[in-house]
Parts: sequence; structure tokens; C-alpha cells
Amino acid sequence: MLGGRLVLTAAHVLKDPSRVSVQLPDRAGVVKCRVMWQQLDDGPQGWDAALLLAEGELSDRPLPGVRWGRLVTMQSCPARAFGFPEVGKAGGDAVSLVQRDGRVLPVSGRDRDRYVLAGASGAAPVEGVSPWGGMSGAALWCGSGPGMLPLLTGVVVGDAPGWSHTQLEAMPAYALASNPVVRRLVEEHTGRPMSLEPADLQDVTDRLATPRPPRSPADLLRPEQAVVSFMGRDDLLKELSHWCEPAPETAASSPPDAAGEGIWEWGESPVRARLLTGQGGAGKTRLSGELAARMTVRGWTTIRLTTDTTVPLDILSQVGRPLLIVVDYAETRTPQLHALLEAVDHDQADSPVRVLALARAAGDWWTRAAQHPHSQALAAAAVTPVTALHPAVDDRATAYQQAVGDFSTRLHLLSPTVDWSALLPTVLAPAARPPLDGSEFDTPLSVQMAALLALLDATGIPQPTNQANSLEGRLLGHERGYWDKTASSREALCGERTGTQTRALAVALACMVPATDRDDARALLAHLPGLGDDSAAAVRSELATWLTDLYPAPAEAEWGSLQPDRIAEHQLGTEAARERSLFTRILTELPDPQAAQALTVLARTSQHPQYNGVISHILREAVGTAPEVLGPAALTTATRTAHPAPLIAALTELTRTTSDVALLCDLSSRIPHATLALSEWAADLATALVEHYDSHNPDLPGLAASLNNQSVRLTGLGRREEALIAVTRAVEIRETLADRRPDAFLPDLAMSLNNQSNRLSDLGRREEALTAVTRAVDTYQTLADQVPDGFLPGLAGSLNNQSNRLADLGRREEALTAVTRAVDTYQTLADRRPDAFLPDLAMSLNNQSGCLADLGRREEALTAITRAVDTYQTLADQVPDVFLPGLAASLNNQSGCLAGLGRREEALNAVTRAVTIYRTLADQVPDVFGQDLERALQLRELLRPLPET
Repeated sequence: MLGGRLVLTAAHVLKDPSRVSVQLPDRAGVVKCRVMWQQLDDGPQGWDAALLLAEGELSDRPLPGVRWGRLVTMQSCPARAFGFPEVGKAGGDAVSLVQRDGRVLPVSGRDRDRYVLAGASGAAPVEGVSPWGGMSGAALWCGSGPGMLPLLTGVVVGDAPGWSHTQLEAMPAYALASNPVVRRLVEEHTGRPMSLEPADLQDVTDRLATPRPPRSPADLLRPEQAVVSFMGRDDLLKELSHWCEPAPETAASSPPDAAGEGIWEWGESPVRARLLTGQGGAGKTRLSGELAARMTVRGWTTIRLTTDTTVPLDILSQVGRPLLIVVDYAETRTPQLHALLEAVDHDQADSPVRVLALARAAGDWWTRAAQHPHSQALAAAAVTPVTALHPAVDDRATAYQQAVGDFSTRLHLLSPTVDWSALLPTVLAPAARPPLDGSEFDTPLSVQMAALLALLDATGIPQPTNQANSLEGRLLGHERGYWDKTASSREALCGERTGTQTRALAVALACMVPATDRDDARALLAHLPGLGDDSAAAVRSELATWLTDLYPAPAEAEWGSLQPDRIAEHQLGTEAARERSLFTRILTELPDPQAAQALTVLARTSQHPQYNGVISHILREAVGTAPEVLGPAALTTATRTAHPAPLIAALTELTRTTSDVALLCDLSSRIPHATLALSEWAADLATALVEHYDSHNPDLPGLAASLNNQSVRLTGLGRREEALIAVTRAVEIRETLADRRPDAFLPDLAMSLNNQSNRLSDLGRREEALTAVTRAVDTYQTLADQVPDGFLPGLAGSLNNQSNRLADLGRREEALTAVTRAVDTYQTLADRRPDAFLPDLAMSLNNQSGCLADLGRREEALTAITRAVDTYQTLADQVPDVFLPGLAASLNNQSGCLAGLGRREEALNAVTRAVTIYRTLADQVPDVFGQDLERALQLRELLRPLPET
């Protein structure tokens, strides 16, 4: 039964198509049917299927349309079929339903468009007849994921010959879906398109991507439900479709700047990534779902990646079809994102793979994600904002009218006693339409909430008192009706301990914290008023069951959250304002990673102005009370969320008030070296550590290290004078320490001298900068003479810096001598550990080439820069996001060397490669690479041949 009154079976069982009936397992008698379509062909590859339409109802309740599946890997997949075979006869003509379990072998029979279901054992023939006679027409159900319903993957057509009756053959659903008549009949009679899901990828698929039937008003707003017709975003959807599958003429053509041999081709890898950003309710998830639906029609395999980050993703490496993977809330799942890319981006990958990440915003998390060794696709990924969908009021009015009509249709299924269509004239009357001119109606969610509320309010059902006027608050008033109705059927939830307010707190708790299992759910609920003692154990258990049933849960959690996010955030903010100390206490007792999840949700909630104050207070109090867990969690979360301000404020308050120096040092060690979000706090934390160590009895080593770190953080903020003061103090302290114990403190002194030289150079104090770096070189030389393996890297780095300082002063011969020593040292180190020192070697070769060119030694300059280009190319092939800037700069310099030698055509090729790379980099970070691109373009214009006259 496919849904409605439609039945799928094998065609060969229809002995007389004019007289067809079906027998249902749980009902006496038969139901007459009419053949709507059938195809029976001769031969092992022939079609054998039919669609029947029952003349009567097949069930006492409406049957939802089935979900269809196919296999997309070569891995065998758990499967089962149900039927009435000969082997199940109970004697005489009596038949019994038989379940046949096994695994589908996707390769076997594929050349004949057949799936093969292999069982563990066979069955003996019955009176010379196949024991599986009578199974024809049975549905083949496949599925690989716990908690996931199996998918209809085929229809059994017979017993495979020659396998001792251990195998059954089925006609695959993908073959049926290739017939337009079949697709039309399925959609017409089940109300759902015949979309094929990957049955063997259920383990790695987010089970919330396929929603259950809606049970509450908020359920109707979930993007997965797709209740409101998709409208707008046509240009963006077209662009994304083209990104997945470029037009043949585009894919075959080379970039306009791709002159010369050996140019980096961004389209070479079959794996590409893209990031969609936008505020909650902007429509990112719905847009990705629409893209997935369109690509599925084109033959792509599409999934939304599971939110369970513990699930291995290796199976994705075996998908042999074009694959689109959507990663929602990507900012909270960067390790999983890296694991995904590692699984799909391998040497044997030849089918296109597209990774579409969704996040509130790009930021530090995206920058660091792109720096991972397996993140070439992220480095080249475009970041696309999902902007306002309805900027004009007329557009909003059109969307509102469409949403009202769509909601009325679905509300009839949710609440059939109300004549929703009769409410339409009243709701759509111009005078009744709500004002849509507020900025919040830019997003489709706001327009849809207004439309849904108009219908719900038109029923005249009384609403709870004290509801806010916001869309979210009004909708929650209706949602509470769903909570009360479902709770009233549970006797244990009808007492004083679980009234309306307690249930509202429980829903808010579930929005903030995902319970890991049943015991964790009960423990979390024990925090609620009146539920903490032993006498409330039964109530806690029943309340946990109620929450589990209330909203669908992701694979890794016991309960789910109210959705969409904006409504959940409003519910959490409302209850947190009412019970501020309660939510503070809960937060302080959470372990990691639950703490990180809670902080993420609270940070999102704080973006709503009415809750910013209370959430900021809760975060400050909680982080100050449990800094060992919440301090590191807040630090990590602040780099991943689009709304880090309250988290940074809590960390700043902790820095100001704590006396736990070990904690501050731990936090300092966790701050990423390059961070925009945390840069101000990082400088404050470094200053706090300096102040601690700079006491009446100062810890000089600790003070020097903190001053050095403070200098680095102040430099990142552009506060160069203060940075110089800090590092100068570090140098002075380490000089004193090194005089006493040179073996222990000379390395630290050399490092600080190097940093001091850079700070002096930043301020244009070139002579002093040279003096400082020369001292660093001399110190590192002394150390390297004693322990070469430990200090040659520091020596090489200082020599490179010394060369730059000498060049700044016009002392070119000395600059060349210094950088040549650096090159030789880095070459020795790179021979031993290329992964660690090839980048430094490439940088020094680049500098050496410049010094040689300044001295007119052009051939030698070209040799050096060519080595740099080759080295950077090797590195960029592995980690493009880190080394493409160096490759582009070296290509630009190589072009200059070639031009100086009169080799203009080769120079043009080199600079064209640089332009291609800079253009991609400038698209991602225009402020950093825009000027580099402009200079490369100017050089290319100078090198292009003049037009013939």
C-alpha cells in the first residue's frame, strides 16, 4: 500500500486484469481494485510491476504516502519483505504472513535492473514448486539507520534461480521512478512526489530531515514540513543548481585568465563546498531542501548530514553517484565538517560531491575550519548571504496570501473539526490583513507566522493571558494548548507539581539542553521547582516521556526542541526572565559538551533585544560560578556563534574578578592565535596576567612570558606603541634572567628580541629594529652551536628577519648574505622534516630572490624564485587556504624576474596564474587581497603585447 488507495504489486500476478482484488493482513475478505498501470516484459531484464487503485478504503485511517529508497553504494543493506509464500502455508489453502529478512546485494543483478535480497538460509521446494511462490508483489523494504523507518526500495518479482532458494529478486524503485506515468500516479494518489532517498546512508542522515506529520501549530513552521509553497530566491536557487552541476559548455571551458601550462584549476577537484549564512528564519534550511529536491530529480543523491557527531562517515566515500550533503548549524560542527571532507575528498573520488554548509554567520570558526589539512574545499568555498526575501510590502502581501491558503489546507488535517476554508474570506480581507511594513517581515518566517496566527486567531479559541504581542509570543500561546492537551492524557502530569508553568519550564529546558539519555533527562528535570526530591521520581519520569513525545528528537538526544529556532529562543528567553536563578544554576551544573550546546542556544537567544539583559546576566553569573567548565566552553562557543558579545562579556567579567591564575593561563593557552571575535578580550586577558605577575614579589619568568604574549595581542589590535612597550619590558626581564641562568633563559630572550625587532620595524624605527634582530641572531647562533636540532629553526627565522631589516636600510649585500644563510639552514631542516619547514624555506627563497634582483643578479634571482614557486605549489596542492597567498606572491615575483630578463611571454603566464589565484582570494577577503590583485592586474597589462596596427 503506497498511501491513499494505491497499491504496488508485480504484474505477472495479475492473471485477469479485469478481476483484481487485494487481501489485507488484518482484515477479512478482499478489496476490489482497478489496474491503473502495468508493464510485463519477457526476459531477465523485463519490467514486472503494476499499480492498482482500490475501490474501497484500505485502512480505517488516512494512509500517509510511503517513502521511497534506492541504494547508492556497493555496501549490502539490511532489508526485509513480507508476503504469503508457499513456505508459509499452514495446511490446505490457509496462508500465513511470512517475513523474509536478509541483505540486499546492490551489485548482484544491477546489470538487469534487479535488486537481490539474500537470506541467511534457503527453504525446501513445496511439492516441486518454489518455496517463495506467492511472494511476488511484496514490498522490499531497506534501511540502515537505528530509529529510521525503512524505505520502499523495490517490489519482489520472483525467486532467483540457482541459489538454493536463498535469494529473492526485486524490481528496484529507481526503475519504476524512471517511468513518468508511474511518477504521476504516485503523486496524484499519495500526495507526495516519488523522491528516492538513499536507504544505505540512513546512518549518516539527519532523521529530522524527513518530518513526522505535524501535531502542533509550531510544527507547521518547520522548514522540513514545507507547508508553504516555495517562492522567491529563484536566482539564488539557479546559482546553487549551477554550482552543483555546471552547464556542459561552462564546465568544459577554462577560466578567462587560465593562460599557460600548469595553472591551478579550481574546478579540478570533484569536491566543492559553499557556505550559506543568514539570521534565524531567513530560509536557509528551506532553501537547501528545495535545492536537494531539485538535484534528486536530476539523479543526485542528497542527504542532510546527521547531527550525531560520533557516527563514522566512511560510507560516504563509497557513494558512486553525484552527491549533495547539507550541513546545518555548521558553526557548531567543525570537527564533523572536517571528518566529512576527509571521507569524500580522496584520491579515488570521481563523481561530483557538493557540501552545502548553513550557519548564522561566517567568522572565526569559518576561518579556522578552512585552515584544516583536509579543508581544500572550504578554502575555495564562496560565502553567500541569504538576504531579505520580501523587502517590499507588496511582496510580503503576496507571500502572506499564499501562506494563508497553504496553512488552511494543512490545518484541516491537523484539526478537521474546523472549516478552515470558510475562514479564508475573513482572514484575507484587506482590513484584516496585519501591517507588514516592519523590518522583521523581511524574513519568510515572520510572514508565515503572521499568516498562521491570522487563521488560528480567527477560530475564536480563547488564548492564555499575559501573552506578549510579538509574533513568537502569540504563537506560543497556541502552542501551549498543544502542551496542555498532550499532558492531560497522562495522569502523573495532572497534579500540582506539573502545572502549566512547570511544563513551560520543561519545554524551555529542552530548548536549551539536549538530554543524552533517559537518566540524563530525569536528572535535568530534577532542577525544576518541586521535582528535586525522591517523591517526584515518577513525575520526572512521566514528564521526560512527555517531552520525548512532544517534538522529534535528533539521533543523539533523548528529546527534541521546539522549532523553529526563533520560537524556541523566545520560549527560553521568556522562562529565563521568569526563573533567572534557576537557569543560572542549571547552566553551572552542566558537563561539556552539554554546556557548549546550552551556551550556543543562549547566545542566539541574546540577539533578541528583550532578552539580551537577562541572558547576559545568566552567562556572567554562571561562568563566574563554574569557570573550570564554562570558561573554556564560553571561549570555544564565542568563536563559533554569530552572537558572541554576551559570552565575551562573561569572559571579560571572569578575567576581572577571578584570582585563579592557573585558570587564566589555561584560557590564554586556548585562544586561537588569529582571532577577530576574541581579540579585545585576548588583550585584556594578557594584560590581567601581566598585572598578576607584576606584583610586589613578581614571578619574573611568568611576567616576561605574559608581556611577550601581551605584545602579540596588542599588535593584533593595531596598538603598536603599547605592543612595543610590552615586548621591551619582556626583553629587559629576560636579559636579567639570562645573565643569571643563560641555559634556561637565552632561548626566551632570543624570541623576545625577534618580536621586539618586528615591533620596532612596524613603527619605522629601522636602525633599532636591526640592532634587536642582530642580537637575536647572535643569541640563536650561540644556542644552535650547542644544540643544533633545538635552535636552528629560531636561527633561520631570525636571519630571515635580519635580512629584511638590512634591506630596509639599503644594505643589500649584507641582506643577501643573511637570507642565504637562512635558506641554507631551512633547506637542511626541510630535508629532515619537510612538513614542518618547507613553508619557511619557500618564504626565505622568495626573500632571497628579491635580494638578488636588487643587486642585478637576475638569473640567480629567477632560480631562487622558481624554487619558491615550486615549493609553494606543492604546499598549496595540500593546503590551499594556507599557502595560496604565498604561491600568488611568488608567481608575481617570478613574473617580474622573467620580465627583467626579456622573457615576456613566460612572465605573462606567471602573472596570469597569480591573477587567477588573487581573484579567488579577493572574492573571499577583499580587504586583504584586493590591492594584491590590483597590482597583479597592472603587471599583466604591462606585459600584454600591444595590438598590431
